[in-house]
Amino acid sequence: MNLPMELLLVIGVIAFYLQDSMLWLHYDEVALVRTRRGWAASVGARAQLRGRHPYLPNPLMPGRPLFRSGWLSGAGDAGGVRENWQAFVDVLDRFRGGCRVLWLLLLFALPVLLFVYPHPLALLTLLGLVYAGIASLVLGLWRHRDALGLSRRAAASIGFELFCCPPYAINLVRRLSLRRGLDVDAIAAARHLLDDDGRRGLRKGIDARIATALAFHESVGEGERETGGRDGTATRLRRARARLEELQCV
Repeated sequence: MNLPMELLLVIGVIAFYLQDSMLWLHYDEVALVRTRRGWAASVGARAQLRGRHPYLPNPLMPGRPLFRSGWLSGAGDAGGVRENWQAFVDVLDRFRGGCRVLWLLLLFALPVLLFVYPHPLALLTLLGLVYAGIASLVLGLWRHRDALGLSRRAAASIGFELFCCPPYAINLVRRLSLRRGLDVDAIAAARHLLDDDGRRGLRKGIDARIATALAFHESVGEGERETGGRDGTATRLRRARARLEELQCV
């Protein structure tokens, strides 16, 4: 069965957007996203694909900063860098409106025009608006590259990619926040950023990941074995479990 070209185009745009939005988390990683009410965290889906847990941020909210961080690497103190996060997020807010406009143009206006009013002039106008929006984002990216921690080459590379694949431009805020990352591990960050419900849910999710990982390592006989002069993974997992007390609701 041959699908109409219009439908294939819409499916392609949506697929590129969702593919670029998707995170594939290691078992010891957490996704942290800033929402309208604060911050939220997720360890991803319970199911795995090639050893990774998929996590799809809200497709309807492309302008929300998204970070990923691990909890197995070690402790950290988020208090000293929280102000730096806020300054970075404030810069990202400048791009939120543009990402939202591109979301509306590509995921709403484009299907409407293709299926309701496929006039060439209307489609050409839409294309012009899309690339004008991308150009605005790229100019802002270049202007604020120092605050975003980007070199000239990195900013130019990101801008070129956005022009080549417009659906990727919708995710500019997520791309920039993921590129920067966090300066501390996930547990320390969650302690400072999440509310009681968020900490409770994250603690439960991490504890489930630790239980699964410990069961695996004990089944292969790693136990408390040390390798290369460092603590084995099972020991680090138990230490991470002990650190979950930091997420105790107060």
